[in-house]
Amino acid sequence: MKIELENKRKTILLSIIGFIVLLFSAGLPVLFRIFFRESFFYHSIVDYHYLFWIVLFLFLYFLSKGVFYYNIIFEDSSFLIRSRRSLSGLFGGKNYQLEISNDMLIGFKFLSRGISFNDTLLIQMISHSGKKSAVRIPLTLLSKDRRNKILNILNNIIQKNECQTN
Repeated sequence: MKIELENKRKTILLSIIGFIVLLFSAGLPVLFRIFFRESFFYHSIVDYHYLFWIVLFLFLYFLSKGVFYYNIIFEDSSFLIRSRRSLSGLFGGKNYQLEISNDMLIGFKFLSRGISFNDTLLIQMISHSGKKSAVRIPLTLLSKDRRNKILNILNNIIQKNECQTN
């Protein structure tokens, strides 16, 4: 049995929309200032110039928090989780990749940030030598359905692990 979850299309669309909003909020005022100084639209932009700073702040927040696309593959004896920044990842940044066998999983937890659209999946595992560790993997635009599906699968893996050790 193989289950695969991913959100690449959604995160690319979200990144493109964010870029377009920044372009219109920053690029149009500059064009109107150069070519249409006496137009009503230019005077409206000047009157509401604080909106540019708000949009710029939101875009920088958007870039700093990141938009991650993820790929999660559950197989019979192991699972793989990949998470990578969509557009800003092209300029560097950390790629998250975790591949472990099911018997190494000892716990997990979803951490939600207040105003962010990113959730963090904390995976707790134990190596075959007995060393415990944890990995945090950011996930963007994780719907309740997908979250519940991941919760159910990981809970089933942990229950199987407890049955095998007892």
